[in-house]
Amino acid sequence: MRIVVCPVENAEPLLYFSTDTNMRPEKIIGFYRTRFQIEFGIRDAKQFTGLQSQQTRDRERLDFAFNLSFTALNVCKEVIRKDYPDLSVAQFKRLMFESYLASTIISTCGKSPHLKIIKKINHRLAQLAA
Repeated sequence: MRIVVCPVENAEPLLYFSTDTNMRPEKIIGFYRTRFQIEFGIRDAKQFTGLQSQQTRDRERLDFAFNLSFTALNVCKEVIRKDYPDLSVAQFKRLMFESYLASTIISTCGKSPHLKIIKKINHRLAQLAA
């Protein structure tokens, strides 16, 4: 068994294990990082983009649903990275819902508010989501 110990400032060290005793420590850490990225991606797709919501058993439809779910998650993460770097996926989803709700209410009222008011509402929603 190969054990890699990574010191962490002000915390317990991280321990990484591998049954391949010839594997380099950097590669072991890389495998762990990749594994956690995959697990977090699946978790986020389940929670936020309906990965488990489909009821079909048809293989092609399942493939389509899985691809759609992960594509939506990737688009969401890219928008967050570019425009809202301080928000989590949950906060971003909430912001999008609240923005949609606000625009629905505004459009239902019949009057078109001034652009400054709309920007102020969107800014306030972004603050609430964070």
